[in-house]
Amino acid sequence: MTVILLDPYRPGSIPIEAVPLLGGRLSCTDDVPGSVREMLCAEVGSANEILIAVDADHEAVQERLRRGERLIAAPPVPGERLLRAVDVMDRLWGFGGWEVTQTHDSLRRYLLEETYELLDAIEEGDPHGLREELGDLLLQVLFHSQIAQESGTNPFTVDDVADTLVTKLALRSPHLTNGHTGPIDVADQEAAWEAAKAVEKARSSCLDGIAMAQPALALTEKVIARATKAGLPAHLIPGEMCAVRIDGTSGAEDALRSVTLGFSDAVRAAESAARTAGIPDGELDAEAWIRYWPR
Repeated sequence: MTVILLDPYRPGSIPIEAVPLLGGRLSCTDDVPGSVREMLCAEVGSANEILIAVDADHEAVQERLRRGERLIAAPPVPGERLLRAVDVMDRLWGFGGWEVTQTHDSLRRYLLEETYELLDAIEEGDPHGLREELGDLLLQVLFHSQIAQESGTNPFTVDDVADTLVTKLALRSPHLTNGHTGPIDVADQEAAWEAAKAVEKARSSCLDGIAMAQPALALTEKVIARATKAGLPAHLIPGEMCAVRIDGTSGAEDALRSVTLGFSDAVRAAESAARTAGIPDGELDAEAWIRYWPR
């Protein structure tokens, strides 16, 4: 006798090993969807040789296993438990409680808090905390995707989010799709990533794509790194961006952000002036930066 265990999220899919057994008399536990029972012409109960179930902990399944019967189930697939997380988010939304009152904007502070808590777990080298905080961050992804799904304008689902990620990775990582199987050179990988990203984004400034809302120090480091990588001479970077002065007030963050945003405007102005003069985007050398730098 055999027990065939169906995937609760894909009950219409039968493990390939079980297919030859479906020609006999079949029984189903009461958790198997009616549509599946009808297709299999199976009876509700557990009297027949082959028992089909969804829940591995079902009493009828456990009784059969205690008798030493064979269990056939689809092998686990990495990531399949993410479906459970999506299902929980759907159910929470279906209750119409606190969740449905939230917006992308109202969740911003939670997203920020969870990100910092994840960073703390990384800093502390705490694997259990890391796992928990990654789950909390995943909840934010599911939550924002659910809100987007309910949007009246340009809705998208969590599957669309996943598809967008897969497409981006495929475009920026040619070794995923060009038949490459061996180790890859990191420098070549980074170069391919940046080249694909440049084509994909078609950015007109070396600062495009920087999250300007991030903390001032991280923002300043990113802006300086991008600008110098684009050939901007170091002496054009204001001294106030290279040293943070703490005077006991709460103004250090705002002061650094202000000078960084002003510098960013100057970078974009120089790029625009160079573009007007016929210099292609991304091809400014040190002399061109100095020539078109706003006075």
